[in-house]
Amino acid sequence: MSTGYGVFEDSVVVGNYRIVLEKIEEGVVKYKRYCGDKLVVSKTLFKPTRFELIPFYPVFLPERFTNYILVKFDEEVYVPTKGEALIYVEMPIDIAVYVYGHYRKFGIVDVFTTNEVKYALYGVPDRGIVARYVVSHPYTFIPEPELGKATVLVNIRNRHDDWIEVGKILLDAQILRLFYVPGTWNAYTQAITMAVNSPVTATIYYGRRIEPKARRIHDPPDLRPPRIMAKTEMLWGIN
Repeated sequence: MSTGYGVFEDSVVVGNYRIVLEKIEEGVVKYKRYCGDKLVVSKTLFKPTRFELIPFYPVFLPERFTNYILVKFDEEVYVPTKGEALIYVEMPIDIAVYVYGHYRKFGIVDVFTTNEVKYALYGVPDRGIVARYVVSHPYTFIPEPELGKATVLVNIRNRHDDWIEVGKILLDAQILRLFYVPGTWNAYTQAITMAVNSPVTATIYYGRRIEPKARRIHDPPDLRPPRIMAKTEMLWGIN
């Protein structure tokens, strides 16, 4: 039994879930996920070569209808005129089970979460954005890693000519990248820059990994990053 992200064999416990791999015959494996004693997922796979637990973008449950994650701070951050603030927040992540076969191709067998799933509207009802919603404390240090969460380093840059108050950040899973340290529950995004343009608007830029030992996940085809530099515009408030 293994603990943490990465390759596992036979069985693994993830929060309240238990995953079991049963070899039915040569080249045939039964994948099962239990919650307590209740079987919630069962699938038969032919000729798998390995299974991996991977931190995953929190936009697929209960079904995918958005690319956005809204992180609300449990206390506001004040940044002076033309100043900067470096904080860490925690973003929810789901858990994916990747299966690999020959030719290094992978499929996603299962996606589940150890978090409560909430969504919220960012913006106005007729033009706003529905986003996966979470509340996080804005830390001035790297928080202790926790199953089901990814650490996000945010550099808030105040371009405005007055003090600004920041109470949330909107992230786009289409641009966001996830990283993990195998054998642990440590997960990270890349560094984020939040350029505040006014008391109510900001532009989000996506940078490089913050943990050199972390491994980037293999993104599914519909969440691979764009080839051009991309950004997120927050037009309906930053607090």
